[in-house]
Amino acid sequence: MNNIDNLLNNYFDGTASPEEENVLKNYFRSDNISPQHEMYKPMFAGFDKEKQIAAPAFVIPLERDKEKQSLSRKLWITIASTAAVILLVITLFPFKNQSEMQSDDYTVFINGKEITNPQKAQQYADKMFMQANEIIRTSYEPFVEVNAMQTEMDADKIFDNVYRKINYTESENQ
Repeated sequence: MNNIDNLLNNYFDGTASPEEENVLKNYFRSDNISPQHEMYKPMFAGFDKEKQIAAPAFVIPLERDKEKQSLSRKLWITIASTAAVILLVITLFPFKNQSEMQSDDYTVFINGKEITNPQKAQQYADKMFMQANEIIRTSYEPFVEVNAMQTEMDADKIFDNVYRKINYTESENQ
């Protein structure tokens, strides 16, 4: 008994060797535990239960890093395209008051071609905005997928599941 007390003191001081820890584990697994040591039995039993729990396996594929780089690149391309379209519109369509604008002084150059018809220029601008809008819409779809993956890998959710498994294992053993 005195030897077990010494081993427990060493264990709680953090100076017990692996062999001494094994002696304590075997002692608390046995049915010959003295009444003064009964209070430590649940703690060592908990260590044995803890070994039975398998942590979820996480596989982090390298492809995700490439996907993130690709998504970042697509986002920057989208932003640059949108900025280019806006700059193009500002350059091609000078801002004038409606009272100042007359049909004979309205001239826009698109791809080197002079266009004096405001309706055709407006149609071209609408077409460019629709293309930019489509680029932006399709570029955000991968971000929605990444957000869904991040939600699945939520640490609180994972640890909550592990906690439930521990409780389920304990309730089955009782």
